[in-house]
Amino acid sequence: MEKWRELLKGKPVRYWIRIEIEEIIKEKSVDRKRFYEYPKTNYQQIINEFYYAFVDYKKYPKVELNYCWLHFRQELKEIGCVSEAIGWERMLAKIKELLSYDWNKKIYLILSNGWVYEGYIDTMIDVLNEVDGLLEDFYIVTPQFDQFAAYTDDGQCLCFYEK
Repeated sequence: MEKWRELLKGKPVRYWIRIEIEEIIKEKSVDRKRFYEYPKTNYQQIINEFYYAFVDYKKYPKVELNYCWLHFRQELKEIGCVSEAIGWERMLAKIKELLSYDWNKKIYLILSNGWVYEGYIDTMIDVLNEVDGLLEDFYIVTPQFDQFAAYTDDGQCLCFYEK
């Protein structure tokens, strides 16, 4: 077992994925201008923007990321859904195919355990391709909060939505 994994034993479970992502960034020498943890002081702003843009907050007023994919607004348009059965890398590659966005601009990665990242899609996918299974639900969201990809660990799929 890698040395950093030993450190997980003393940390709450919600920190495990953050530690793993940080280790991937270090091991792969990821350019921190291309993918990085968003400033913690601004996490809640991004999470709130996501929540109020896509979740039926009148029915579910408490901002909560765990299983929020069960509470998406009815009026959202699902523009595709890809199963993890095609392979993790192929599934993640579909993000660029199914969301229409200028991929030369940064986007957000919001993890269900509350961590927020920002970066460019290719680097974000490179990091996500290295994750070993500590990853649960996550959302890849445009800064305009008009479209996003939602990965559900329970469903083992990545679904795409737009307003």
